[in-house]
Amino acid sequence: MVTPRDVPDPERGAAGDTAPGELALVLHTHLPYLAGHGVWPVGEEWLLQAWGTSWLPVTRTLERLADAGHRGLLTLSVTPTTAWQLADPRLADELAGWLAAAMWRSEEQRWHHRMGPEVTALATHWWRHFRLLGEYHADVQQRGGLLAVWDGLARTGVIELLAGPATHPYLSLEPDPALIDAQLTTGIAAHGSWTRWTGGLWPPELGYRPAGPVGDPTVAPLGVDGDGTPDLVRDDRVLPGLEAHYAAHGVTHVMVDGPTLVRAAGGAERDWTRRPEPVQAGTNAVEDVLHDGVRIGESDVVAFARDLSVAYHVWSPSEGYPGSAWYLDHHATGGFGVHRSWRVTDRSLPPDAKEPYRPDRAQQQAAQDAAHFVGVVRDTLADRPGGLVVAAYDTELLGHWWHEGPSWLGQVLELVAADPSLRTTTLVSRLERRPPQRRLALPESSWGYAKGHASWVTEETRPVWVTLRATTARARATLAGGRGTSTLRRALARELALLHASDWPFMMTRGRSPGYALERVAGHADRVHRLCDALSASTPGSTPGDGMIPSSGPVHGEHASPVPPDPSAFLAALDPDGPERSGA
Repeated sequence: MVTPRDVPDPERGAAGDTAPGELALVLHTHLPYLAGHGVWPVGEEWLLQAWGTSWLPVTRTLERLADAGHRGLLTLSVTPTTAWQLADPRLADELAGWLAAAMWRSEEQRWHHRMGPEVTALATHWWRHFRLLGEYHADVQQRGGLLAVWDGLARTGVIELLAGPATHPYLSLEPDPALIDAQLTTGIAAHGSWTRWTGGLWPPELGYRPAGPVGDPTVAPLGVDGDGTPDLVRDDRVLPGLEAHYAAHGVTHVMVDGPTLVRAAGGAERDWTRRPEPVQAGTNAVEDVLHDGVRIGESDVVAFARDLSVAYHVWSPSEGYPGSAWYLDHHATGGFGVHRSWRVTDRSLPPDAKEPYRPDRAQQQAAQDAAHFVGVVRDTLADRPGGLVVAAYDTELLGHWWHEGPSWLGQVLELVAADPSLRTTTLVSRLERRPPQRRLALPESSWGYAKGHASWVTEETRPVWVTLRATTARARATLAGGRGTSTLRRALARELALLHASDWPFMMTRGRSPGYALERVAGHADRVHRLCDALSASTPGSTPGDGMIPSSGPVHGEHASPVPPDPSAFLAALDPDGPERSGA
């Protein structure tokens, strides 16, 4: 068993050439609010898959390492929409049933002889896998649920927890500063309702916008480059940069993508879909900016950035460990009655030509890839004493999309702990021990395709943005002057907040259930308009109805959305003179 080294003294940041290199793994735990909005194939099924096959096994790995004495392992971002769903007892019960059904499917697979003996023999593997997950889920629920477990890990120094805006909006293209503040106020308060906030925040899509005019995605762009990045039309209003909003809300550090800092430091444009070559230390290359945080502009908000030359070994638009021949193929499903039981084999092969999965060989591959990754980190930091490598991913990658990901993660963390030249760190620990002094004016950017707006702004998504802006404008006009009952006002604010999720345009551009995204946009917008109709006909102080949103036809979630639980900040942003304004 790997024995963890003692956590270095907090003052060791000034130790010079003897300081170990530091790896900051950052996992972003996010799904849009899916409860009550469809079941299968997209809807609550998506939530249960991520919860059961990713969030649970990753947490189990962290608890195992914590029990062995490890601390400062990684930084975990948990969005409010994720937290609200994890706190829902009904959904926790649904997951218990989902895991039990997965065990039953294993028994079906045992007798599914048309698949061949190598596939039916995997039934025992899957039965044990889901039985252990079900037992762990029951144990976690008895201890208060995943949120309570994560809070415990944070309080004992195992992980850091990052907050996020309420409904994961694409802040870079939000033209109303008051709504940006509402998202931050509500999101940070939601985070503080279940854990202690230490000042870190994950900006949705790692989006950043400097001070200046905001791009308009509702009209045709001035042009589109070869990567699909639009040159957006902008008005003459000069708005504060996002760092001003962060600072006003007490945010001390945020994440951005690597190209954001490379561009800010004067680096040349390149194909950001490919893994950059590592840069030798001591050459004064602009990429050295990635090995520490920077202060954004004139603010004291620190930005940490992914080093794509390291992070892309795991996952990138063009390559990554999960594509190894021995790993479970996520897309080779085999049809009803069986679990995924085929390995990647060769990415050029169709699903029905894949070889059966071999769990033992997949685990060997995970060990090899963990050793390779730690070797890359070691080589990157070998001549950068005390330098930092940040590698950030969606938590859902580990387990859901990449079945062996949690095993890989555990082995990476153990290998780093055993290496005297390296250590893991959380972002807040790094900030406290080595506060950066360098300042940079950052460009508009994201972690999406080509590191601009291409993953959210296209000709196909333009109607979504038009709907969002028009619906927001109508809500603002309808709410003006405190119109309507508190019940109707709060219901309207919740629907509008959920409409602002960045997930909907992303799902359309990246080919992941665009129909569901359009349905969600249309559904939330329709409910906003119906609530506006009801508000216009109501008078303040009247008795609310039975809680049902007035219906013009069947849509998912006819009952009023329960989140955000407290939409007061949104109402104060939309109706500054209304009863929800600060101090009223």
